[in-house]
Amino acid sequence: MIKIKDCDNLYLEGLDPLATYFHPRKLELLKNSWAEVFRNHVLPQLPVTQIAKNFSETMGRPTKELRALCGACVLQQFFDLTDEETRDQLSFNQQWHYALDVLDQDDQIVSLKTLWSCRFLLLNDELAKPIFDAVTDDLADVYDVDPKLKRLDSVHIHSNMARLGRTRLLSRTCTKFLMNLKRHYLTPYQTVSDTIKSRYTKKDDDPDYFGNTRPSQSQQRLEDIATDIYELIEQFKDNEAVQSMYSYKLLLRVFDEQCSIENEQAVIKPAKEVSSDSLQNPSDVDASYDGHKGQGYQVQVMETYSRRNEDDDTKQKSLQLITYVDVEPAHYPDSDAIEPALEDAEKRNLLPDELEADTLYGSQENVDKAKEHNVELVAPTPGKKPQHNLSSFSINQTTSEIESCPQDHEPASIKHNKKGSISCVWGKEVCQRCRLRSECCVTESKKGYLLTDVHL
Repeated sequence: MIKIKDCDNLYLEGLDPLATYFHPRKLELLKNSWAEVFRNHVLPQLPVTQIAKNFSETMGRPTKELRALCGACVLQQFFDLTDEETRDQLSFNQQWHYALDVLDQDDQIVSLKTLWSCRFLLLNDELAKPIFDAVTDDLADVYDVDPKLKRLDSVHIHSNMARLGRTRLLSRTCTKFLMNLKRHYLTPYQTVSDTIKSRYTKKDDDPDYFGNTRPSQSQQRLEDIATDIYELIEQFKDNEAVQSMYSYKLLLRVFDEQCSIENEQAVIKPAKEVSSDSLQNPSDVDASYDGHKGQGYQVQVMETYSRRNEDDDTKQKSLQLITYVDVEPAHYPDSDAIEPALEDAEKRNLLPDELEADTLYGSQENVDKAKEHNVELVAPTPGKKPQHNLSSFSINQTTSEIESCPQDHEPASIKHNKKGSISCVWGKEVCQRCRLRSECCVTESKKGYLLTDVHL
């Protein structure tokens, strides 16, 4: 049976259950904390009707209050808590009770399995992004967030998995397939050669065949695994039941990515021929590889911001909000992120006038795409930055001195060097708030921003 609390309940004066559950001073503190924002702007947006479709309205035991349970899953991610910590916070933390509007002690106490089930339903139905979008849109509207200035950047996330070398990757994928084959299709499993089964069946009294490898033997071990995988693929290529197994498909994938056939023999590809989107671990098939940051995922994040030269009062009054998040495999290039981000912002009426990004986003193609959405993309042009590009500086031809930078700021000091060059210094407060700083040829120092050894 389904249990959902209505967020729109109205109570007569003096009968509000919050007044009897919380001390008046404590209630005042709660209304000035994050719990009030969560209660008013996150809790009503949770997709409890979609979650309720997984339960019967008339049969079975009543569920825990679904809105509070979904909210607990969101708070777990927000505070980065373990399942046990989340269970304890829901049981004992009165800020959580207020934020989740859960005053019934029966609904405050949940088992770990109940928590897992709710999180599984949220992820399986891909409800995380709709929650984010709905909450963000509501906050942007209520707090009158100004979307005119935004910036876009990516962050790398390391997957919660072991980093496997090629030997362990191939052997684990093969082991996973054989374990599942034995569990679900014992008769076909018994037809596998004893040599292969002995290599991938771990025994307490025998050392692991692939985990006990000397460096000089590593290439031969890789060749052995490639041969074993190829033999298994060939053995079951006509067995439709085995072919439908997820672990068999992983076996095909890892063989295609890591191996090739030469003279009817399976051989290992050179490492440089293995693509960055190849399987990294059979336990996390969506993770990929970035040459600079490693295995895992990357997240594109777009947020509003205020200019540095705004006064403190204006900054404090304005709410800065993350308005777009997109999780991608680690190998995806940042240059492809501009158009999806702007399309999402346009659909939600959060399109900026100006979007700031770093060099990887700053291609001419992306500048043109941004213009199609009436957005100015401010990003350094890809390529090597010239040491001294003075074409935009104002120069006095009589004194051979720089009068101002491209933003019309005069240097704080000018020094004439013995070899006929000059050095200029601009104050930090001037350059730090300049929108062209990333493109400028000045360099930061303790004194300010320098332009050194310039010959005019």
